[in-house]
Amino acid sequence: MAASRRPPPPQATGTAKAAAVATQNHTTNGTGRTGGADGAPWLLVDAGNSRIKWALAPAVRPAEWRATSPSFLASGAVDHAEWRTLATQIRAGWAALVAGNGSEAHFAPNTAPLAIGQGGQDEGFICPAPAGVWLANVAGDAAEQAVRMTLQTLWGMASADWLQVLRASESRAGVRNGYRTPTQLGSDRWASLIGAHAAWPGEHLLIVTLGTATTVEALCADGTYLGGLIAPGPALMLQSLAQGTAQLPTLDATMPAGGQDFARSTDEAILRGCAAAQAGLVERSHAQLQAQLGAPVRCVLSGGARHALAQTLTLPVTEHDQLVLAGLYEVALCAAGTDATEAGVTSAATTDLPVPAPRDAGHVRGGA
Repeated sequence: MAASRRPPPPQATGTAKAAAVATQNHTTNGTGRTGGADGAPWLLVDAGNSRIKWALAPAVRPAEWRATSPSFLASGAVDHAEWRTLATQIRAGWAALVAGNGSEAHFAPNTAPLAIGQGGQDEGFICPAPAGVWLANVAGDAAEQAVRMTLQTLWGMASADWLQVLRASESRAGVRNGYRTPTQLGSDRWASLIGAHAAWPGEHLLIVTLGTATTVEALCADGTYLGGLIAPGPALMLQSLAQGTAQLPTLDATMPAGGQDFARSTDEAILRGCAAAQAGLVERSHAQLQAQLGAPVRCVLSGGARHALAQTLTLPVTEHDQLVLAGLYEVALCAAGTDATEAGVTSAATTDLPVPAPRDAGHVRGGA
């Protein structure tokens, strides 16, 4: 399609003008996704069980990009209960990026929410449209709706057609899904596999994510996913003891366990017992995978509860805080300009909804 240019409104000056330039010259492949020809970044969103994490990522992979430590342009996270502040965070990240000081900036979830329909041009700053929006969601319909409402707050009703929701497929970005029914694999686990394979290509990997649940994934060096395990996360283990017994206390999973020796107090016994259970799961899985493959396996730890386990494990580990977002980025790069079904992504183009119009057509800036 021909490039569409929309000058900023008369009152927009300074950073608002710079932001408006970033919305020009978008291209589309007919599926509602844009290719980022103007350099506008992608918005990546990871809706986990506890929090919604987001990042702005360059639409063209920089030469210095490393999946082992992705340098997102800006990023942040909010608890699900505070989802209304998500638009505020993204807008702040974009404003910092346009001003030239947003590289790798992380925005904490302590900002006031924007009103629906007012997020696009608050305080003289017009939040540019992204090159595309990608979502991995394991938190259900409410989380997806929260993301859609966030997009509407920032960019109006037209943004409803931009959202691409990742689903696990038979293969994607060099990873082959070993599940009997590939679509049953959670989108966060699928994205983590893709991100880990991009970070350490040619290595056998055991990918452990510690959050609300603990997941363990076995990934061969050639990208073949052998399968995985799911267990309660550290916090759920502690909660189950407190709720299922009459006298045991409720403890915080972030509290230090105090070592690996047999404990001499009830609190320490609970903390060390749960930590040992998590460590045992990981160490047994690691030994099993190495024996099965007959080769070294890198153990990768991810997730918000990983720090305590890293101190308990007796095997070397590599930590990565953004595997899901890193995987989403690989999906976005691979899917740009390809069929949405082949990309393992669902959108209006792959459902019985009508194909969305290009973003510039009917784009309502800042209005719901």
